[in-house]
Amino acid sequence: MAQYDDTTKLLMDIQKDVAATKAKVDNIEDKLNQVDDIDSKADKALAKSIEVEHEIGRVTQVQNWVIGVLVSGVLITLLVYVAEKFL
Repeated sequence: MAQYDDTTKLLMDIQKDVAATKAKVDNIEDKLNQVDDIDSKADKALAKSIEVEHEIGRVTQVQNWVIGVLVSGVLITLLVYVAEKFL
């Protein structure tokens, strides 16, 4: 009889271990799904940052053109003023 009690106890322990292992596997699967979601979000963020980088490059180029036009306008105005004043 003692042997059956030990076997029953052993089987119950195995059942508990299997249930605990199954819970851990489910938890791991949930975490892997979260990793996939995070990976997707990271890819979207990278794409947006590259897009913003290109936009900043375009804005910088336009800014340089505006500065060039303003400086040219001021220099031409000064040149015309000096030419009319002294010539």
